[in-house]
Amino acid sequence: MLYQRILTAIPLAILVFWIIFYQSSEVFFGFLLFVVFVAAWEWARLSALPTVAARIAFAAVLTALLWAISVYLQAYLEWLIYAAVMWWFSISYYLKKATPQSPSQRFRMDKLLVAFIVLPAAAIAMRDIHAMNQGPQWLFYALSLVWVADIGAYFSGKRFGRNKLAPNISPGKTKEGLLGALVATSLYTLAASFYFELDREHSVLLVLASVIVTLISVSGDLYFSFLKREVGLKDSGRILPGHGGILDRIDSVLAAMPVFLLAYQWFIAA
Repeated sequence: MLYQRILTAIPLAILVFWIIFYQSSEVFFGFLLFVVFVAAWEWARLSALPTVAARIAFAAVLTALLWAISVYLQAYLEWLIYAAVMWWFSISYYLKKATPQSPSQRFRMDKLLVAFIVLPAAAIAMRDIHAMNQGPQWLFYALSLVWVADIGAYFSGKRFGRNKLAPNISPGKTKEGLLGALVATSLYTLAASFYFELDREHSVLLVLASVIVTLISVSGDLYFSFLKREVGLKDSGRILPGHGGILDRIDSVLAAMPVFLLAYQWFIAA
């Protein structure tokens, strides 16, 4: 399994790196449209949408909507980002004490509709970050912040983990792992602040932003674990051998990107 995960991860990482650093924001957004289509298909599966045709139709409609609002509703995109951020903060509070229902294949419209906020907002946020001054570098930093958080949580949780973070949703996650993620991302951000040549005030603000983004990224992971438990699935899909589905790999990213964009606009660019 580990060998298969590595074989999948290496070319995928190279592809993402190439698109971020060597392609225009328009090409990058085209790549995001494909990712959103696959993610929407998997989200329909997690919502127990019953037929293949219905899942394809849902994915196509959501992807077309994302393209349409990115072209024709530019003036309202900021509100979409705000809506997603508010939703993630709200669901973070809910997940602290949430208990998944018994696995069921009963279709849930409420779960399906959330995708119309979460997926477009994350894609628009990533596109906007990529289009900024030093955009590819900032986007890579934002994505790698999530990866560093995962690594920090894994090793800290494995070594020191005792107290469960959300035992009803993800028994493997611990409060010690979360603390390790926060330490790892804070140290990583200090190094990044030197790379971006930030002054002391903005370096401190970036560390604060990294803490907020790290906490929200964990909520993204927990939320999709919650969805999978309620529908009785281990993975969101099978498109990535050894890893599962697209949502299994981008669950934290979907939560983190809108929050990072706003944090950058408020703390760094202001």
